[in-house]
Amino acid sequence: MIPQSQIGARLALLLLLLPGAAASQVLTEAAAIQLLHESSRVRERRARVASSRTVAARQAGYPGPTLNASFEGAGRTEFYFVEQELVLGARDTAAKRQAQLTSDSERARADFDTGRMQTRMLAEFYRLVHAQERLRIILAGISEQERIAQGVRALGAAGERSQHEVFLTGQSIAELRVSSLESEVAAARARAALADVLGDRVDSETLQAEGSLVPVQDLIPVREALALALENRADLRSAAALLESSRLEASAATRGWTPSVKLQGGVKRADVGNGLAVGPYVAVSIPVPLPRGGLPRGTVPSAAEDLRREQLHVLRNQIAAEVRVAHDALRLRRSATAGYRKDALQPARELRESRLAQYREGELDALELLESVRVTQAAELRSLELQALAKAAEIEFRQVIGNAGL
Repeated sequence: MIPQSQIGARLALLLLLLPGAAASQVLTEAAAIQLLHESSRVRERRARVASSRTVAARQAGYPGPTLNASFEGAGRTEFYFVEQELVLGARDTAAKRQAQLTSDSERARADFDTGRMQTRMLAEFYRLVHAQERLRIILAGISEQERIAQGVRALGAAGERSQHEVFLTGQSIAELRVSSLESEVAAARARAALADVLGDRVDSETLQAEGSLVPVQDLIPVREALALALENRADLRSAAALLESSRLEASAATRGWTPSVKLQGGVKRADVGNGLAVGPYVAVSIPVPLPRGGLPRGTVPSAAEDLRREQLHVLRNQIAAEVRVAHDALRLRRSATAGYRKDALQPARELRESRLAQYREGELDALELLESVRVTQAAELRSLELQALAKAAEIEFRQVIGNAGL
């Protein structure tokens, strides 16, 4: 049975691809992630890894045979033979394992790059969500203030309000219209960035993001987050694979002699008396290394292994620091959002409703009501901005722990 999240993502993708849906393309987070993983950018990284894997497998295979020919002038002797080296020990197995580890490292690095690309894409996605929601609040504020301004202008025409009061109401609406244009610019930039990452299956002119800035999951403890990061970070897997490859290389260097055999077979032609004799030629050679001075076997240092080990240690420390910083940032952003909503936004809404009731009863003039409306709208926009900052911190936190969720 297909999960509901995948069904929603596929329906959103279908709407994106239908010609009739070009008037308004609605993109969810799940559909955006699916489009990213089907994009040319991600396909290019996969193709690069596959190409590298093919080259490594070819290099790790047995060497091909060698064709040889030699001629001797004295007595005229000719040799025509094929030479093939056969490795009898574990050197070939180690070479294949090293090639596999190199491929694993490159695949993990490609996964890490894709994860960072997904983070950038989601950041743009929720910038678009923020811009859309901000524009909605501003347009609602313009509509509400227009109704108040009409009453002020009517009173001004009747001489019951000064021109200064009429000007203040008009100026407030003009400021909101400028803010609405700024929101449209922000939305256009986010759409263009999404189209750049996701490809030509999204339209930067008609794209709409369907998402919420409200958190849906609780923040996990920092120790659990660190454990997830050490388990899921693709760059850590890449570094670990390179370290293991270096260990194999060092092991091969300290293992000592690995037996191998060179087989030669062919034809020999030689002058014998007044005739030319032809016969088979077979030779076997086994390289035998001479003892060398220096460090005893098994103690040859590997600079590459030491370097990879230290790089892995540095990366672990870096990940631990990133997790703590991202965890603190997300915790503080969410706390600031919740605190502002409780201490500023909710009281502002309650005050606006109270002032609106007073205005309807004739106990409050239009300018006092307008001030209350402006304060409430400013609180709405500030609260939305804090939500957007918290969502950005959430996206960053998800990347730091390996996109494993909260």
